[in-house]
Amino acid sequence: MNNETNSNQINTFFDAYSPSDITQSNRIINTPSEFAKDHLFYIQEAGYLKSLKSHISQREQLSSFLFLIVLSGSGQFTYRGKSHQLHVGSCILINCNHHYSHQSSEVDPWELMWVHFNGKNILSYMTYFESIIPEVVFHTEIITDFTTIIKNCIDLEKKNDITSEFILSKMITDLMTLCITRKKDDTGRNGIEKMNLIKDYIDDHFQNKLSLAVIAQEFFISKYYLAREFKNFYGMTIGDYIISRRVTYSKELLRFTKKTIEDISILCGIPDTNYYAKVFRRVEECSPSEYRKKW
Repeated sequence: MNNETNSNQINTFFDAYSPSDITQSNRIINTPSEFAKDHLFYIQEAGYLKSLKSHISQREQLSSFLFLIVLSGSGQFTYRGKSHQLHVGSCILINCNHHYSHQSSEVDPWELMWVHFNGKNILSYMTYFESIIPEVVFHTEIITDFTTIIKNCIDLEKKNDITSEFILSKMITDLMTLCITRKKDDTGRNGIEKMNLIKDYIDDHFQNKLSLAVIAQEFFISKYYLAREFKNFYGMTIGDYIISRRVTYSKELLRFTKKTIEDISILCGIPDTNYYAKVFRRVEECSPSEYRKKW
């Protein structure tokens, strides 16, 4: 995280100060086993930092992923050419292969906790995260949700054995999952309640003719707003959620009733049997009949 380089401003020129003049930090650096590299998520570096003098840190083309959270103070973070102002509770999750930089405020120096990590399939998590939070910056009111995981990772890393590597892999999974599944703090109570009501409405009416326009009209909101907020909140489009509910219900009917495929397609809300079979195969990678035989 701290590959400090010079900036165009003399007062942020890294080489003008010794490391102790710039930051106070406590970190662990890890070299994972070959097994961890091939099969697990693993930590490369984690730690705590308090800025003493404003300076620019930047990196790119680093085979790593970075989670960072601001504990106090403020500063600026730039990722892929876009700048963000960070404050207490601000979090970032990025792919370090892309250029990024950060600089603490001079008047309000920040404290940070971070973890650099990598591993098989991390990129899939990151791609999904960026699809729901394109800015890669979000805010949390409950800082300890994240700092507890990082602290536990640091403590566990000191043991440095194969057993701890498995547990560390789980902790990184927990951290990524927390970033992806957290409810947006800026949604507000009313927004959360409305999204829950919309989801409940879909659960109750997915067997009927249902569309984005129908749901938007039912709740007196713009369909464009509805589409955006539903995906931000639940991580999938309304269309995908409706299909998921219909396919799930049809699987229950296939397994636990003797109803025909034609009847099931109607009952799950897709009256066109051919289209139902096409949708089912796309989701389950087998036909409804094949699913019934397997289960």
